[in-house]
Amino acid sequence: MTRLAEWWSGGSTIEVDGHAIFTQVEGSGPTVVFLHGFPTSSHDWAGVIASLRDCYRCVTFDYLGYGASEKPTDADYSALLQTDRALAILASLGVTEADVVAHDLGGILLQDILHRQFGGRLELGLRQAIFMNSSVYAGLYRPSPAQLALADPVQGPMIAQSISRTTLEDAMAPLFPSRQLAAPELDDMWDAIRRANGQLLWPQHLVYMAERSRLSRQWEATLSRTSIKLGFVYGAADPISGGAIIERASAELPNARVTALADLGHFPQLERPDEVADALAELLG
Repeated sequence: MTRLAEWWSGGSTIEVDGHAIFTQVEGSGPTVVFLHGFPTSSHDWAGVIASLRDCYRCVTFDYLGYGASEKPTDADYSALLQTDRALAILASLGVTEADVVAHDLGGILLQDILHRQFGGRLELGLRQAIFMNSSVYAGLYRPSPAQLALADPVQGPMIAQSISRTTLEDAMAPLFPSRQLAAPELDDMWDAIRRANGQLLWPQHLVYMAERSRLSRQWEATLSRTSIKLGFVYGAADPISGGAIIERASAELPNARVTALADLGHFPQLERPDEVADALAELLG
């Protein structure tokens, strides 16, 4: 297991749009970009990248407001702006063509990237879009009560003040059905979140929930019409965005390659990184 301190020491920081962004690039070969989810960081991908870096150039980074990247309190954390930033980060890293693997919030960014590509507004050469436990069909999204409360502009900031490692552990427990995270893994997750009081930004981050609902019709239409190869690797036991998503993707996207990981939850790349790496290697090969 690559601990967070080692992950951070092996990465580097670049400046994008006036802000310091943590990046991690490992391996050589065709480029694969990994987009992380809410509320965590690029460290989620460490175990998967350890298995894939011998064959691929694995590129990942922490979004503005997450992990080891800068966490300004006055930034606009719109998912659409995070997409702009992600593309600027990739350009700064010299990424011109890539497969993109996206988890949770990262899947929203990837849907926006796909929509831009479909409309002829994307400079990145997108070879393949692979989604992992992201609610690409907004009507099937099942947020937790805590997420809904945090997204509320009145309640959210007050609730964020009470977030702790204990509340994080309680929130994560139902999302890992086959293997609960060990204490060091939870410590690393919490340390990445709480750096520079990042947990206080959660209400601002969760603006993506409303954006996904507002843009779902056009993004879902793009999924059905795109010529880009699509892949889905989902923990089917995820209560937030699991089995129902992959059932609908299988039914509506006959050309997509769908892998259901039967006993895994919302963070399959943390729960069983070797199993996820094998599934991704099948799609990337």
